[in-house]
Amino acid sequence: MSTPHPIPSGTGRALPAVPAARTGGLAALREATREQHARLDAALPLAREGATLQDYVRHARALAAWLQALGPVISPIDAGPHPWRLDDPGRLQALRLDLEDAAAAAWPAAGVETEEAAARVLERFPARAAAVAWGMAYVVEGSQLGGQWLHRRLSATLAPHPLRYLQGSGGETAARWKHFLARLADALQAPEDIAAACAGAQTAFDALRRQYDVQEETPA
Repeated sequence: MSTPHPIPSGTGRALPAVPAARTGGLAALREATREQHARLDAALPLAREGATLQDYVRHARALAAWLQALGPVISPIDAGPHPWRLDDPGRLQALRLDLEDAAAAAWPAAGVETEEAAARVLERFPARAAAVAWGMAYVVEGSQLGGQWLHRRLSATLAPHPLRYLQGSGGETAARWKHFLARLADALQAPEDIAAACAGAQTAFDALRRQYDVQEETPA
């Protein structure tokens, strides 16, 4: 793997290597989302110098709305030929506890903008719902490594808040990502599936940026 596409969350960190023979879909996903990733990096307050707990509250609320909206769209891949289960209950619980510890406003509902965007991309690929879901899962799972980078950067500054969500799966996060990429490579073989997955990933990136915008407009 030559120049890997960085993961979401404003990190610029390289991803673990994947065997070259299995990177067709992965390379397409990285290229398809490269510009969106750069825009998200530039707009992410939590990745800037001087980030505060209120920045994390907005970050967590945006993620909670986004994950709740994408979860039902992505979850069918758990029953597919290359099953993969998102850790939605654990991740949402971590976000809920983080917001409670920060004495944040009420738990956010699923993001309507994200739900509508997901519905539109599924309408474009009615026979490729699983591939769309794999593309969305690529963004969700990839963000976990970026979250750990943010945790290392912010844990001392924002202590004693534990920043649970940013810890991902702890020491298993990188291994989980590698397992995910193996399943993704198996699932995305046909060019039509790769195209649908790229559309799903682009939709997930755009929806996440929109959820951040919503939180910037909402008092923490």
